[in-house]
Amino acid sequence: MRKTAARGRRGTAEPRWGWSGVAPITPAKLSVSSIDLRALLPGHRSPIDEIVLELRDLGARYHRYLHQDELGPTRAERMAALRAVLDQFGVLAGRLNELPGHLRQRLSSHSALPCLAEGEIDNYRSYCNDAQMVWRVAGAAVETQGMLLAGAAKHDAQLMNDLSVAAETTVQLLFALDTTTAGAMVIDSEWLRLDVEAEDGEDSGFAVLCARIGRLRRRAELILARFERQRGPERSVSSNWLVWQLCDLYRRETGRAVTNSAVEDYLYSGTPRSPAGQFVLAVLEMLHPSERPSECRVTPRRARALKKGRLRHAVYFAMRDYVAYHRAKTRFPEPSE
Repeated sequence: MRKTAARGRRGTAEPRWGWSGVAPITPAKLSVSSIDLRALLPGHRSPIDEIVLELRDLGARYHRYLHQDELGPTRAERMAALRAVLDQFGVLAGRLNELPGHLRQRLSSHSALPCLAEGEIDNYRSYCNDAQMVWRVAGAAVETQGMLLAGAAKHDAQLMNDLSVAAETTVQLLFALDTTTAGAMVIDSEWLRLDVEAEDGEDSGFAVLCARIGRLRRRAELILARFERQRGPERSVSSNWLVWQLCDLYRRETGRAVTNSAVEDYLYSGTPRSPAGQFVLAVLEMLHPSERPSECRVTPRRARALKKGRLRHAVYFAMRDYVAYHRAKTRFPEPSE
């Protein structure tokens, strides 16, 4: 009972409808005079001007990734959006189930509702076909409603109107999903088989229609279930990516191995103390935005994580992973083909 109550409990977060992770790539504000690369990169092989240009490009991509991954919707906001979509799918399924047999046949025989089975070779195509089916149901219901006569067909016309409103609202919510959640719906969900189960005497076209909408609904359920299983703070993937890029740059320019701690002291200090660590931390502090964009709402936990004072801890642990990965790769090299 306790587990059931936990799954049924909803948070207070609101969906971030319409949020987009698309952001321009704007070169970071970094110049030769703003950072002492001659001291941080002893014996560098490339000219300082070229290194600065590369760092500005890395900073531009870092800012965009930061916008996409860490300033976007929180897990709670994404879950709230998926729950709203699933609620609307429930309304749409109810409208389809209440249609009498003659309206089901009339709807499925509409010219705007082909099976859309051709060309379904991957997960992306199946998602597009299923979403297109919902949109076509809305249009077909409107046209069918217009052809129904008043009087005896008035009730049928109302049923088709309710169906068109439910289908159109479902499409609008799917299109209004933030790009992070929408991408998860398309890419991260598994490729589900289309299960068509027609009832006795039911038109096969209507069964395919319901199966496609049901598969789309199942995608949202699987992504929501995955979010519900996740615990703890969300990963800071953007800063980890930048740290690894800077470590590669340090190795290439100096020819020295990247270490996390100073050679004479391997005690944990919570901040990188090696020459490579000093370089990475200095560059990351220069490239890290001083203030988060005002249009992005960030939870207090995320706001604390984005402060520059906590960057040294993020750099320390990201470099530790980098060093461990390359040590393992050296010890157990990949077999040559």
